[in-house]
Amino acid sequence: PLISRGRLHFAPPGLVMAAQVVGHIHGLHRDFANAQAHSKWLEHFQQSPEAWSVLHELLVGSQEEVVVYFAAHTLVTKLQAGHFPNSVANFGQEVMRYLVQFWGGPPAVRRQLVVALVDSALWRPVSEDAQWLTESVRQLSERAEGVPCLLELFTAIPEECVNRKVLVDFQRRLSFASSMLQHNSLVLDTLWKASQTNAACAVAALHSCARWMRLQHASPALRAQKRASGSGGGVYTSELVRNGVAHDNPLVQQAAQQIGNIGVASIELCRGCADLLSEMLLLSNETHPQARALHLLVVQAVVAGGRQLVPPLQANGDTWLQPDSELVARASVLGRLVGELGGTFARLVLAEGAAQTQEMSGHFNDLCEVALVFCSLRHTDLAKCGLDFWYSVLALHSDGIGAQEEDPFDEDASTPVLLRGAVDGWQARCAEGEKLRKATERPFLVPYIQKMVKAHCRAVRYPAEPEREEHFEWDEFVRFRELCSVNITEACVVVGPSWIIEHIGTLLEDICSRQPFAWQDMDACVFMLTGVASRAAAGQDAVIPKLIELLPSLPYPTEGFKALLLRCAASRLVLFTSGYLALNQEPCKRILQFLTLHHLPAIPSLQQAPDPDAKKYCEAIACDALKMVMTAARKGIVAAEDGKLWKEVVTAVIALVADPRYNVDCRAQLVFGIGQVLSVLENWNELEQMLGIFCSRMQEPVNRILDTLPAEPLGSRASKTTRDGKAPLELKLYVAALSSVYNIPNRCEAERPDHHPVLAVVERHYATIEKVCIHHTQYEDLMEQVCLAFSYILGFAREYVPDSPIFVPMMKLMARCCEQHPQPFYMGLVRGVVGFFAPAGSDELDTVLVDLTGLFIAPVARRLATSSAAETSLTPQIHAAAYEMLAETIRHWNLALLAFRSAQWLPETLSDTIEVLPRLAEENQAVHEKTIGSMLRFLRNVLLWGSSETSKNDPAPELKDLQMMAQALMAEKQIPRGIALPRLLRALTWLLAAAAPNGASKGEVVPGAAEVIRALFTGPFEYQVSSQFPAVLRELPQPLGGLFNEVEQQRLVQQLKMEKADIRRFVRTIITVVEQFAVVLKKTQFSG
Repeated sequence: PLISRGRLHFAPPGLVMAAQVVGHIHGLHRDFANAQAHSKWLEHFQQSPEAWSVLHELLVGSQEEVVVYFAAHTLVTKLQAGHFPNSVANFGQEVMRYLVQFWGGPPAVRRQLVVALVDSALWRPVSEDAQWLTESVRQLSERAEGVPCLLELFTAIPEECVNRKVLVDFQRRLSFASSMLQHNSLVLDTLWKASQTNAACAVAALHSCARWMRLQHASPALRAQKRASGSGGGVYTSELVRNGVAHDNPLVQQAAQQIGNIGVASIELCRGCADLLSEMLLLSNETHPQARALHLLVVQAVVAGGRQLVPPLQANGDTWLQPDSELVARASVLGRLVGELGGTFARLVLAEGAAQTQEMSGHFNDLCEVALVFCSLRHTDLAKCGLDFWYSVLALHSDGIGAQEEDPFDEDASTPVLLRGAVDGWQARCAEGEKLRKATERPFLVPYIQKMVKAHCRAVRYPAEPEREEHFEWDEFVRFRELCSVNITEACVVVGPSWIIEHIGTLLEDICSRQPFAWQDMDACVFMLTGVASRAAAGQDAVIPKLIELLPSLPYPTEGFKALLLRCAASRLVLFTSGYLALNQEPCKRILQFLTLHHLPAIPSLQQAPDPDAKKYCEAIACDALKMVMTAARKGIVAAEDGKLWKEVVTAVIALVADPRYNVDCRAQLVFGIGQVLSVLENWNELEQMLGIFCSRMQEPVNRILDTLPAEPLGSRASKTTRDGKAPLELKLYVAALSSVYNIPNRCEAERPDHHPVLAVVERHYATIEKVCIHHTQYEDLMEQVCLAFSYILGFAREYVPDSPIFVPMMKLMARCCEQHPQPFYMGLVRGVVGFFAPAGSDELDTVLVDLTGLFIAPVARRLATSSAAETSLTPQIHAAAYEMLAETIRHWNLALLAFRSAQWLPETLSDTIEVLPRLAEENQAVHEKTIGSMLRFLRNVLLWGSSETSKNDPAPELKDLQMMAQALMAEKQIPRGIALPRLLRALTWLLAAAAPNGASKGEVVPGAAEVIRALFTGPFEYQVSSQFPAVLRELPQPLGGLFNEVEQQRLVQQLKMEKADIRRFVRTIITVVEQFAVVLKKTQFSG
């Protein structure tokens, strides 16, 4: 590009390049098979220096919208990144010339060029801001055709000021915005004049004015007010509001007039008006006269608009509104303002207080009525506007300030500035002051919040016949009701939960006295009570107990969607009142009988709803309710009626669990409930008897499955045969039943029975368990559940397990299953078992645990050592779990002593581990990091047992033997591939070298290796390691082998010896060495 007489000219364009660009643009939109290739080519072009001349050629010479849009968008992208043509002094003027060419459109291209104009200005010095704005406004105002561009400019300036894609720094962003605000009068006057051009410009002017009002928050004075954390707690008012400009602005006045006439005004114009008034509300959160005048202007406009829309909206009654009707569209515009006025309404009400005039009271009541009507509208999106209004009222009362938006001009925009100020204010404000403030405010809000509660009671009602409501959507309405519940819960702070409960009690009396029974009203009352339940004291009212008493006798519908919905309501009430039921035996008994004998049995026969998830939800919440009551009231259930009630309840629930009509997850919830009741039985004989009955009942369908299996298991050849790839649910429920009782309280030695009831039941069922396992090892979900079940059973019955005849067979069974289809949870089970029983100190048990560890770890270590990790057919998760198990075993002194003394598998496993350690890091450190870490923990445990420091405070001869055996294993004993100590030192050094390219301080490989090296330097092997370490460093492949000369090697050894007492400094030194390795390797890579 060349410059001549201040104009930008280009050398003869690269026509070939321009044609290629056009071809790829066409390909991107037409050649869908190669769209990605076209996109990559265009991205590369956008970053090339030749792009400037081609962009000029396309913007000047092309008439195709898709082509010129690409050129304009590329222009924006480059300017946002701060890239300009090298030979152009003021590229903004060139952009203006492009813009003049596209005054008439296309609009998308014009928009991009306006954004480019603003982005170019953001990169100019701050001293040029004022001239740039006035000159741009002048040029775009000269002709009527430029008005759309002018309006785009006033929209783009606020947006680009906060656009993080423009890579200017924070200070420049703020200074540009402040410079623009100095011309508020010019901009507002220009916008008013532009709005008189035509209808389209009037709408655009309103949207542009709204964006400009948002820019006011960049004012240094306004930001300072927001940051204030004194007594005002971050209250603020914009200068436009303080000097009355905002209220008197003709565009604002026109916007208020149009919203007040929303029933007949242009809907697009009304949207622009709502956009502007919404921003005006945010210019102040104070209630002084100037702010009040502006806020009342908006309030009066909304009330006037409400008078036009409310009658036709209410004319539908309980019929749901047509979503895409014009009436709903207009109501959505008004509803947006209603939802945003909640905080303003609360501030004005509290500011007036007891001195409220009749005129102000009229304004408040009118706005309150509009908000109440919106809450009750039969259209979820419109009704949410009413909920937003009341949520803002309650939020302001709760925190004294209300929710605030984040400051987009803050350098750290992650935390709202006003919220930070509020937090400071809260910290400065004592608790007594907060309590006093709320007590003072509450009387002025109570009348309005009471009306809100009544409106919410109407709002949460389902249609009487949901299927017949054409525009009713169940899932949307469910979410809407949850929002209502939030408001009701918060309303308890103002009106108190007792008033809400009493009001619902009044409604219930009316519902029960009317015929026919209005199920939807009963459902609404139940729903409202569940919203209050979390704030109300249990059993302190008469309404909830009365409703619980009514539940079993309600006339539940048997057909249609309503049948499911009322059942859901009943379950929800029980779920939320389980704490009350746990404290009151008679109601609890009636509810349990209702749930087990009537409520749950009725659900499977109900017809499916239009939404397939509705019946699943009904079933799930009913089962959850029963589970919660059984859990919360388990002690009362066992004690009731001299032990008769629990037997009836558990028997009934067993029948429900055995019913295949219920979802398997729901049945599993009931299994949990059964376990909770049985776990508190004092009589273990009764526990064992009932658990045996339960497991035998769940075994019946399992036997039918087992009867169809081949005589010999298929082992590793077995494949999944179910449609979803999961184990048959009958097997999973059977396993769940066996492990359902797992938290039985411990008995003192004097009261301890001779056997554990759960273990006794498992022993009787062991043959079936074994057959289930060996024939279904291919189902990971089932086998993981089995391992978890065994872990629970063995852990809670640990005092009895060593004497159980199934303990060793159970562990061998898991080893056999793991061999057929290896999974990490098998090793996790063994690791847990080692943790349970290693502290017992039984020689026989120690032998079992050590042999069990070898049974699992030896094949894994052997496979790793004889082939690459990728070829072992075992996953990295299995490798890691196996070595975590081994590290846990060697952590216990008694197991380590036995393993060092007599375990045939340990020397080979140690040798295999040393051999494979550096190779795993070379293959893929990220994949094998956990395996390497667990290997290092195993090696460190071995070395620590060889150190006298580990047992210096314990003179036990066994620990002395353990120390000598650990030393012999590492430095004297001939293991496969040679003595372990020199090989380990070499392996650790090569591991550090292999880990160097992956970041020394990242992950656990280098720190873990450092801890093992430290164990070598602090133990009995210090002399050997110190003398061998320099030679091992020299053996590293070049260039690492020559990184340190002899003097540096000796200095490193001396430094490690001095720092061995401080683990943090020692690890830091090793990390530094590895970082030096990484630097050398990178230099070699680039130079080679």
